[in-house]
Amino acid sequence: MTGVRAEVAIVAGDGVRLLGDLVLPDRLPAPAVVIRTPYGTAGCRAEALTLAEAGFACLVQDLRGRYLSEGVFAAGADESADGRATLDWTAAQPWCDGRIFLYGVAYEAYAAWCAAAHPAVHGIVSRQPWPPIGSPALDEELWWRTDLCGGRLAREGLYDMTLARSPELTALIPTAALAGRWPVDVGPWPATPSTYRTAARLIARAARAATAPSLHLGSWYCRSAATTLRQAMLSPRADAVVGGWASALTHRLQPECALDVPADPHPFALALEWLGPHAAPAGSAPAATVAGLSPTAHLSGCLLIGSGRWTEADPIPPRRPQWSALPLAPGPARLRHDPDDPVTSAPHSADLAPLTGHDGLVRLTVPGPVAWHGAPRLVAEVTAGGAAELVATLVHERPDGVATRLADGTAPIGPGGSRCEIRIVPAAAELPYGHRLHVEVTAGRPPRHRAPARPVEIVLRDAELHLPHPRKEPSIDPSRPPGGRAHRADPQAGPPRSGAVVAGGADRVHGRGGLAVPAAALAGRPGVHRHRLRRPAAGRAERGR
Repeated sequence: MTGVRAEVAIVAGDGVRLLGDLVLPDRLPAPAVVIRTPYGTAGCRAEALTLAEAGFACLVQDLRGRYLSEGVFAAGADESADGRATLDWTAAQPWCDGRIFLYGVAYEAYAAWCAAAHPAVHGIVSRQPWPPIGSPALDEELWWRTDLCGGRLAREGLYDMTLARSPELTALIPTAALAGRWPVDVGPWPATPSTYRTAARLIARAARAATAPSLHLGSWYCRSAATTLRQAMLSPRADAVVGGWASALTHRLQPECALDVPADPHPFALALEWLGPHAAPAGSAPAATVAGLSPTAHLSGCLLIGSGRWTEADPIPPRRPQWSALPLAPGPARLRHDPDDPVTSAPHSADLAPLTGHDGLVRLTVPGPVAWHGAPRLVAEVTAGGAAELVATLVHERPDGVATRLADGTAPIGPGGSRCEIRIVPAAAELPYGHRLHVEVTAGRPPRHRAPARPVEIVLRDAELHLPHPRKEPSIDPSRPPGGRAHRADPQAGPPRSGAVVAGGADRVHGRGGLAVPAAALAGRPGVHRHRLRRPAAGRAERGR
């Protein structure tokens, strides 16, 4: 019973039919990989075929209310019941040996975590999981709801086409007035930090309760980085790799990209390598695994944005880091927000250099070299003429003058004087000599963050940037080419994790992230180095938290 079966129907507990495609390997029964997606099964075909070549049965299923599946889709709804029905059916099939692995990118990863408690689950691969944590980036949220997850089918390109034809709508993105003028129903708008709080808590509980091992693949250039790190911290048996990947499911990709991202290992190839040891028939010797790995081999790696260097340091920031406080301005720095001429945001890959010299922006500079790992904080005494959402954006300027966004954060301020602390989303960064780090402070930053409706003047005094120290490592080498082989971590950084080091290698990912890689080729695939380190103690203690 090998081959492909289309429109496989599974009946949920309430009678709704969930449809998907099934790809079977040559040898049965086999472990199964289940992908439950809102993005359409067609986008997963390359991954499904590759998984079948590696010895897995792969079921790719449309979520309730999406594409061929019946019902109504609601973003953030609890996917547990439908996931449980799907896994019950899968585990009972004669082609499944009883072992099920969950895999997903973005919202697929959320659906996977909702079903992670099922007793048949033997592993979870979670890449750049939904939902984002904290204050939402409104332009990215609207794009996601418009192009990818609104209604029954994806409408790729509708967001950009709408703004191209009606540019005046850009100013309405941070406001409730958008809902009546946008071409599709995007639900309650604008999104707030509490919009997906219930969904975020649900998968956090699922990660904490997970008994199966998990692989967490993240990107520092994605708003999901904080979610990736949190899920990995909570999962008792987690491996984590955080790079600089961009996927059409997580990024509004632009034709021109100013980001200087090194060639990364392909995230799906890493997932396949992690899954590889489990493709052998149940009860067989570890030596029979398809990728030549034993089940005790793990993956670990951390890209340092800026220098583009891979290290084998744990990408999860230290729980109690040391801090450096960098003074940014010797005297007062003043910005004047004009609602008719606000400082605007730009797509994640845009060159921000042309935005300098605006009265509504204060740009404070730290020359390189500078490095951090974790969530920076901007602290300042603030005097404001009115209420506003203060936005701090970390901008990396390369020696060639191109400036791109690394991370940002927000904090509300009221009229009068106060001490303000802005927590910026986490990252691991290493800016060599010749590079500069800018801290751009604005009152809102539409369309990404809401700006005040009235003019407001804000004065910052005694501004400091607090940077969490990176894990112990060899010092910065400006002559080292990006994407080179990772250094061995300093033993003072804590006990090593058992695992493989990833460094350099495969092409940067655009599109969904599917890659047809013959399983046999993984054993010698360049750019992924395996090191058999001693196995540390289980649980969070092995990552020094």
